[in-house]
Amino acid sequence: MHEGFEKPFIRIHLLYHANQKSITPEGIQPEINSHRYQITPQEIQQELTHLANEGYLTANGSQYSITASGKGELQSVQQHLEPLYQEVVKNKKNVSSF
Repeated sequence: MHEGFEKPFIRIHLLYHANQKSITPEGIQPEINSHRYQITPQEIQQELTHLANEGYLTANGSQYSITASGKGELQSVQQHLEPLYQEVVKNKKNVSSF
C-alpha cells in the first residue's frame, strides 16, 4: 500500500489501541506491523507525537493515552468506516481488472 494511503490507517490504528490502554512506540510496533505495515518505532513515535500535538493523545514519557478529543475523533472515524467498508469491501467483486 502506498504511504499516502497507509498513514491514515496507521493513525486510526494507533488511536484505537490507545483507547484500549496506554501505548508506547516499541510496545505497539509488533501489533501495527502484524497488519502488514512496515513501520519502525521511530516512525510510530513521529505519528504518536503528531497525534499528541493535534490533541488526540497525551504523552507521559514514552506512554501515550487517548484524550476526550481523541475518543471523539475515533468515534467519528468508526462511523465513517462502516459505510465505507460496506461499499468498498463488501462490493470488492465490482473492482475491474486492467
